[in-house]
Amino acid sequence: MTHRLCKLDDIGERGKEIELSAPGAPLRLMLFRRGAEVLAYRNSCPHQGRSLNFAPDRFAFTPQGWLMCAHHGACFDLNSGVCLQGPCKGSSLTAIGVHIKADSIWLDDDVNCHTSN
Repeated sequence: MTHRLCKLDDIGERGKEIELSAPGAPLRLMLFRRGAEVLAYRNSCPHQGRSLNFAPDRFAFTPQGWLMCAHHGACFDLNSGVCLQGPCKGSSLTAIGVHIKADSIWLDDDVNCHTSN
């Protein structure tokens, strides 16, 4: 079963954070627009499991365009999710499958969760 996450226009220039209810603990996602594509990852740094954003729906980026963890400075390539520098270099973010249908973003992974908004 798929779940609607948000409208495409809800994803701002600095990303969008979505929280889903899941068995055991909430599932926090981060969504980013790259042209006509949307990239989605679990909002959890491989270094210590903390969220990467510094404020709701606000993520930091390096001058190279890498996503930077607000807590310890790990830098990730958004296209691959791989950490390019920092305390978890070589580790990867967990990609989440999504697709665009009409003007909305839909979760297409078989994740046992539902939107909490």
